[in-house]
Amino acid sequence: MEKMEQGLRAVVLGWQKSDKASVINSILGDEVESDKHFVKSVRRDGEANGRKITLINTPCWWQIFGLQDSPEVVKQELVCSVFKCPPGPHVFLLVINLSLPFTEENRLSIEKHFSLFGERIWRHTIVLFTRADSLKDRNIEQHIKNQDLQQIIQRCGQRYHIFDFKNKSVGVKDLLDKIDDVVATNSGKHFETHDDMLLEIKIKRDENEDNAKARQKMLQDKRKLLNESKAVAPLSEIRIVLLGWILSGKSSTIHTIFNDVKVEKGDTEKCPIYSNHGRKITVLDTPGCWKYFSPKFNPKFLQAAILESIGQSQHMQFPHAIILVIPVDTAFKNEQKCIIKEYMAILGKDVWKHTIVLFTWGDRIPDVSIEQHIESEGDALQWLIEKCRNRYHVFDNTNKNRTQVTELLQKIDEMVTENSLFCLKSQCAAEVNVHETDTQQDEERNLNTDQLLKLMYQEMKNRRKEIKRKLGMDKAKSFDSMEGPPELSADEKIMEKIRREGSRWEAIIMDSVLNIQNPEASYENLLAKNVLGWFQKYEDYSQSETSGCETSSEFSDLLETSDFRDI
Repeated sequence: MEKMEQGLRAVVLGWQKSDKASVINSILGDEVESDKHFVKSVRRDGEANGRKITLINTPCWWQIFGLQDSPEVVKQELVCSVFKCPPGPHVFLLVINLSLPFTEENRLSIEKHFSLFGERIWRHTIVLFTRADSLKDRNIEQHIKNQDLQQIIQRCGQRYHIFDFKNKSVGVKDLLDKIDDVVATNSGKHFETHDDMLLEIKIKRDENEDNAKARQKMLQDKRKLLNESKAVAPLSEIRIVLLGWILSGKSSTIHTIFNDVKVEKGDTEKCPIYSNHGRKITVLDTPGCWKYFSPKFNPKFLQAAILESIGQSQHMQFPHAIILVIPVDTAFKNEQKCIIKEYMAILGKDVWKHTIVLFTWGDRIPDVSIEQHIESEGDALQWLIEKCRNRYHVFDNTNKNRTQVTELLQKIDEMVTENSLFCLKSQCAAEVNVHETDTQQDEERNLNTDQLLKLMYQEMKNRRKEIKRKLGMDKAKSFDSMEGPPELSADEKIMEKIRREGSRWEAIIMDSVLNIQNPEASYENLLAKNVLGWFQKYEDYSQSETSGCETSSEFSDLLETSDFRDI
């Protein structure tokens, strides 16, 4: 049996807003930046109640994202946290903030992320509840009757602890006693790290770091050679077209490029055009596409709006750069590769020579290079980068540092020097058969665009109700699950993709709302602007194209329902 006088070792796990840093601060008296994002696990050593303690703070995952949607670099660093406290942790502390609701999606997200460590992790885990004072009219015992919380507690052998930040000395002592009980239950043995699965992930992570350095050097050498062999002169005017998913960060990118300075907005309604003076920059913002569904299911307005706005706008004749916006904090797998390949096909085969991948939300990975993310994510993302001739950039849209914008403009200058301008071959692009690709799964063959739009709209309605409950904006008291069975249904695999789209919308909107002063007012603005606005554009275009056909009329009825008139 391991001698406990050598100290306790614990890995602290949890999603964003879970209070992990506050717990570590309370136990060790340390000062951890509670709101700081990071990827690499951080070791903290100290003493509590006269005992040596090592705590490992781990990267967060999105609280309702499935494992398949977490970036590989985050998953690898989560697993590698156990190697930060050799020979292994005695216990894992799963921190759950009780001021936030706990639903089936939360439970599934925890279970899937825990599966990275293997089934043995549950024997070493204590659930650590924080913010119990937020429950108001319900005590902790009533609250954890929530069936999803109960399942997590049961998997941990009924071990849980309520951490009181106001009475830290008692809370820490009681927690250490419960950790000792876990160690005794496991016959004094720590969590074993000499496991083939864990070691394989560590080896892969180390290989990715080496490959990332090689990719970074290759890109630097390429840019240096280009600048030495050709005179790269700054363009007096730059014309940019933004492409990407719904809620991918295109609007934030526009704000970053223009430094939040008021800009002129073009008169086109289908794709807004923004421009300023000085070194004139013109940006064409296009409607977002689905992340999980083939462009076959994008409404006609999306493809038409892009082609018409690029091909006919006097502001955007011959754009200098196509910027493909990809969020850095979510997975990019083969399904996204196929969808993007199909999506870009509407602009013709030459589009790739003029495309730069712009990773948004760079603040989520401040301690790893963008190259490490590319290498960790694997073949699909590497294919995309190589298709764009290794042209990529990263934006931290929370950072007003202009260097990141200057560097993007320099990369555009270099691309134009190498390739000249992008000429849209709209006839060729329009003739591309974008329907017969490997993204069209069997379950999608009997689904049409209008059916998908109605299912997506239904999902958004459910998510809206869920967000309002979570923000305390209605009278519902239960956070246990979504409301009732859906009015519409489809193949289960289709419904799963729709849920993934919905969870992404909800997570991003909730994250934005919880970081601002007036969550109720800002919530409705965010939902209306970022998601409902997309459906409104679809409806506007459908009406102009169909002149009141049955499908358009049905969708008008949805838009006019009482659920949405107030946003």
